[in-house]
Amino acid sequence: MLGALTFAPAQAAQTVKIGVLTDMTGAFGIVGKSNKAVAQFTINEINKSGGVLGRKLEMVLADSATDPAVATQVASKLVNQDKVAVVVGGVASFTRVAIRDVIAKRGKTLYIWPASYEGNECSNNVWNTGSAPNQQVDPTVKHLLSLGKKTFFLAGSDYLYPRNILARVRQVVLAGGGSIVGEEYVPLDMTDASNLVSKVLASKADALFEVVVLPGTGPFIKGVVDGGYKGTIAGTLFDEGINPIIGKQAEGLIGVQDFYLPVTDPFTKATVAKFNKQHPEAAGLFSATFNAPAWYRSIYLWKAAVEKAGSFDTAKVNKAMDSISLKQSIGGPVSFAPGTKHLNLPMYLGKSNADGSNTIVKKLGTIAPYECAKKQ
Repeated sequence: MLGALTFAPAQAAQTVKIGVLTDMTGAFGIVGKSNKAVAQFTINEINKSGGVLGRKLEMVLADSATDPAVATQVASKLVNQDKVAVVVGGVASFTRVAIRDVIAKRGKTLYIWPASYEGNECSNNVWNTGSAPNQQVDPTVKHLLSLGKKTFFLAGSDYLYPRNILARVRQVVLAGGGSIVGEEYVPLDMTDASNLVSKVLASKADALFEVVVLPGTGPFIKGVVDGGYKGTIAGTLFDEGINPIIGKQAEGLIGVQDFYLPVTDPFTKATVAKFNKQHPEAAGLFSATFNAPAWYRSIYLWKAAVEKAGSFDTAKVNKAMDSISLKQSIGGPVSFAPGTKHLNLPMYLGKSNADGSNTIVKKLGTIAPYECAKKQ
């Protein structure tokens, strides 16, 4: 079959290719820089410990260029020409939608989507290793409601991820007795945020929940804060990776992530320190907003599934993935919730600081995903 992965006995000593697809160029190029470094770091770590089923891993990098058409082309090459065993990657949800069938359906190769996202990805041979909306949005909104925030303004970039995340925000706000006083979407390439800023300030909302992505994030939040906004600003894209882009106006931003640098377990601290030392070109980019924890755990989860299956065969590995867990991972232990294609994840409520750092307000414990086979 097209793209089917076979290994003859004579190939036993050869490397196994891992497809790493990310935006090395385009609007999300800084995220791709982190993704590439984390993937190489993880692969090197696995190779030093003996590889997978006695075989070393080889990274095959593909630049999706923040362009769905380009992503489709390079995904096809990974599966059909490079014959990778698995593809890990994608930054924006429009990339995932563009490439998933090329990899997982037509190519019949395992595809791991390593990013927090808007939910509802339940395709065959596709596994999700970032946080789902109920793990990230729900606790953030409930925290705001508990602080007495009742009126919300929603703002996002105009594509799949922000629209669906903010739909979830609306649902949780209304269920909690709050109200939506404004909702606006802006072009993906927006840099002049003045019009949106004016609408937020005029709303006098108790809380602004925003999912405006790069390059608009900084100009928008700076404009709102400098304009004298008195409410609380929350979102899904705040941590040590994004805060420096925002600057001192990041002070007080609220969000929930599966990892912040203050997470203090010994494994996380030692691994991130080792990454920063080995990859000075990406030091400081190991952050949840750049999906670094999800990239790291993705490759190890795939490794565990291959070893449980005793094979690199896609069907066998796909079956094994459903029950895979990691006792140690960045941010804490993770496990696939059977039947959901998503992970039980340790989550943290965080507050951003003016110096770019984050403070963990509350450890939320492990939160199960409401996806696929589970009802929301």
